[in-house]
Amino acid sequence: MTDHNRPFVFSCDAHVAEPADLFAKAMPDHLQQFVIHSEADGDIRITRIGEQVILKIHTNFHAHKTGEGDAAFNAQAADRSCTDARDNFVSDCAVDTKRRGARDLELRLADMDRDGVDAELVFPSLGLMLPRIADREGQATACRIWNDWAWDYCAPARDRLIPAAMIPCIDFEDALAECRRAADKGFAAFCLWEGLNNYNDPRWDPIFALAGELGIPLVFHTGVGDINIRALKGPGGALFNYTRQMNDAVDVITQLVAGGVLDRNPNAHILFAEHSAGWLWGLAERMDEVYNGHAPSISPKLSRLPSRIVRDQVHCALQNDGNSSMAIRKGVGIGALLFATDYPHAEGTFPFSRQVVDTMVAANPDVTTDELVAVLGGNAARLFARAGLDAKVEARRAQLLAAA
Repeated sequence: MTDHNRPFVFSCDAHVAEPADLFAKAMPDHLQQFVIHSEADGDIRITRIGEQVILKIHTNFHAHKTGEGDAAFNAQAADRSCTDARDNFVSDCAVDTKRRGARDLELRLADMDRDGVDAELVFPSLGLMLPRIADREGQATACRIWNDWAWDYCAPARDRLIPAAMIPCIDFEDALAECRRAADKGFAAFCLWEGLNNYNDPRWDPIFALAGELGIPLVFHTGVGDINIRALKGPGGALFNYTRQMNDAVDVITQLVAGGVLDRNPNAHILFAEHSAGWLWGLAERMDEVYNGHAPSISPKLSRLPSRIVRDQVHCALQNDGNSSMAIRKGVGIGALLFATDYPHAEGTFPFSRQVVDTMVAANPDVTTDELVAVLGGNAARLFARAGLDAKVEARRAQLLAAA
């Protein structure tokens, strides 16, 4: 298909790479001990907050899809025909998997075009460590620094790059104040932290009420919180640790439902990026089972069943798990599902997003055109209404139907 014969694609998980010295330059002198910075030490990249080591990864962590990783992709493709980014047959199946746009806006837009992606919700890179700043003033200040930079950086591509505002979560008043400030700037998403274990607290109500009133969803990105991302060490550690990240989403959803925060704020919506999606229906049914089976112990009582709250207000981004995750629309509704590419991370779908979508459609032959339009971009355009992309989604939908 040509692009005008495809639905509008809005990826609900992507990242921009801020300048390496962003926080060092912008943090006031009395907060320099809370500067997030990263540097290579031989084969290891070390991320620190001040002098505290927060994360260590191999410098070639993403190499399986860049650099020498290209050879493996090309070898796999050598004996089969393939198409280029515009679906034209090409005899040479070499696939360039390098992501060049993490720091360069022009190259990023070119990568998006190549991958068939029209818009992205963007999260930080270094700024993913913001929740690890344990000081109230330090965290709030660093969040403002990232938000101001991201808003200005994305300005030339405002209709394609939608930054998520990072919200400090140590203090409820700070969180509410930064939500208001970010909303005044024009942000279309607020990003909160995982691992807080307090989302049943009524003090979240003013924040969720404001988000609902303004039509700004509250988003959660996997690993963005003061959580142990390497809970299991030794054999099976990587498989266990990456798989269990969906548990952080389960905890947040269950707390927000059980504590009544979502029920009391029915206009508020929450989105989970990079947690997969196929588990959401099972979680909704399990909460209903507990709500009814343990009714004498349940407090507060809710005005809707947990599964109804999930259907009305909870959303998950799918990417490589789309083949099976699409099935849960029968239980939680098509509105719960949004597409994501996780650009530029190696585990994401770039530069094969078109093929991922085609495979998802082939695996779900009962998916209607309207459902596909909704998952790939329509749901995101409605959720992030402030981005003003509804008209573009509808125009592409009309073209798609006309070409059918």
